[in-house]
Formats: sequence, structure tokens, C-alpha cells
Amino acid sequence: MQDTRQQILEILKRRGEITVQELSRELSLTSVTVRHHLEILRSEGYITEPEIHRSNRPGRPRYVYRLTSTAADLFPNNYSGLANAMLDTLKACLPQEEQLNFLHETAKRMIADVGDLPEDRDARMDSAIAFMNQQGFVARWDKDEDGQYFIYVSSCPYHHVAQSHHETCQIDETIIRELTHADPERLQTLAARGGLCVYQIHWPE
Repeated sequence: MQDTRQQILEILKRRGEITVQELSRELSLTSVTVRHHLEILRSEGYITEPEIHRSNRPGRPRYVYRLTSTAADLFPNNYSGLANAMLDTLKACLPQEEQLNFLHETAKRMIADVGDLPEDRDARMDSAIAFMNQQGFVARWDKDEDGQYFIYVSSCPYHHVAQSHHETCQIDETIIRELTHADPERLQTLAARGGLCVYQIHWPE
């Protein structure tokens, strides 16, 4: 990202909200230049539309900018650390069967709003893969000469957690099962090393 826009994001992270004039003074840039960078950041979804901030003091209203929730991903976080700690606690507090049930229910909640998918198998696979990729997976599907369906996952959104907790792969399996209404058989799993996971899809008779 361009250095000036990165500076703007860091200032907003620190201050919460800011006006064009305040940014202009802090960055030693003209208001026109600041507005140009703000418009780019707004178009990328990182800052909000300018909002009127009224005060009891006389004068023109102030227009302030804030970060959107999307911008949070641009800053360092410890999501993996939190997830690992929670899964460690889960293992310490629940028997294995209940742990797996918890992961299955978590996966179902993740796809709760997906809606009805097409009945046609190819169209259903297209929709399932599209949803998975929206969730941060890098996945594709294929069909061999015998009409067997396969899903390939080359990047998992929680592969850092899977390095310590292989059971998180159950989430993938449940998501695929619920989306396809078929039984996925895991043929290869390398998610913990950032590799390729392969599932064969067995449709019900």
C-alpha cells in the first residue's frame, strides 16, 4: 500500500476519527491531496463515508472519517493465538466426542446463511466452491472420466491453527458435507503444512 495511505490508516487507528484538515496538518499535505488518498481508501472499503460531527461550538460542521471493520485485517492480530488457546481449553474441558460435536456445530453455524443450493450436481459444486472461497479457502472442484467428483483445497484460512490442532480439518469436512449434501472422503490432507487437501465426493444413491 502507498506510504501516505498507510500513514492515514495508522493515524485513524490511533485516533479513532479525524478530519481532512487535521490530516492535512499532521501529514503536511494539502487538503486536496488528503482527500484524494481518502477517496481511494474509501473506495477500497477501508474507511467510512465522511460523517458530520456536530458540536456546541459555532462554526461549520466537521466531517470526520473512521476505519471500517475491513481495515482491522491490515493491522497485526493474534487470531491464531486465540484460536489455539480456545482449542487447548476445549481439549482440557471436554471428552473427544464432545469436542468433535462442537467442531461440527461450529461448521454448521459458519454456513447457516448460505441458503438453498441448486439440485444439479455441477451447479451445486460451483456454488459450494464459490462459498468456500468467499470464506478464505482457495478451492476448486473437478470431475474425472468416470464421473467421480473431487474437491481440492490448496489453501486453508486456518492452516496456522491446523499445525497444532489437526482436528480443525473436521470443520472443512462438515462444511463440504453440508453444502453438497454428499459424503466427502478425505484422500489427502496437508493443511497443517499449507499443502493440498483432496476430497472425493460420494453422492447418495
